[in-house]
Amino acid sequence: MLKVCVLASTSKGNSTYVRVGKESFLIDAGLSARKISKALREIGENVNDLRGIILTHEHHDHITGIRTLSREYHKKCWLTFDTYQKIRSKVGNIDAEFIAVGEEFHIGEEGVEIMPYEISHDASDPVAFLVKSPNGVPLVGYLNDCGRINPFLLDGFRKVKILQVESNYSFDLLLKSSYPFFLKERLLGKKGHFSNWEAAEFIASTEPQVAILSHISENCNTHEVALAEVESILAHYTGLSLPFLVMVPYNGRSVIIQNSI
Repeated sequence: MLKVCVLASTSKGNSTYVRVGKESFLIDAGLSARKISKALREIGENVNDLRGIILTHEHHDHITGIRTLSREYHKKCWLTFDTYQKIRSKVGNIDAEFIAVGEEFHIGEEGVEIMPYEISHDASDPVAFLVKSPNGVPLVGYLNDCGRINPFLLDGFRKVKILQVESNYSFDLLLKSSYPFFLKERLLGKKGHFSNWEAAEFIASTEPQVAILSHISENCNTHEVALAEVESILAHYTGLSLPFLVMVPYNGRSVIIQNSI
């Protein structure tokens, strides 16, 4: 069984639960361990059953629960060495296993395969993740906090079953917003975040069965605008069968998707 649940995906906190067969883990832990534990109980899961956390980068909205999950719940954290160096002063000594871009690693006795991909973002060594079944079938693509598409992501994430991709802002709403110029420049830059347009372009290029639009800005986007813009752009790709689009709510309520592997 494949189960994906976005526990949270905002500038205040990001965490996604993934279960492949009997193995389960988190991608990022940007909520407190207490909130993560509560969210997992609400979807019928237990924090004690997690294998650990795979971490994309060091920003606060991705690491809040790492210290407690590691020290009190004894959960391993898979992350790059540079990312660990950035968070070490905040999380202390944790059970860490270092990973590297382009080097596949495995989780659990069933050997769930994870491939880290280099991405463009204003962090030390940020990565995206492709989760594959033990026999190599692409299951889940996770691409949050990314400023530009690169060909390696397009190749690796193609035909994935479930894609979580950020759809952070609408160009029009961002330009009209009260954000200072430097912040607009950061968001629009190559180390910023995906717009609705870039999310749609990535979806069109990779053709997932399900696309989860996440990390939607509360100030420069709305669910209605994101969905309308993404659907409009996808419709322009001739012959493309639109995937099932799922929106992550602002209030952090869970989105659960289950498929046979």
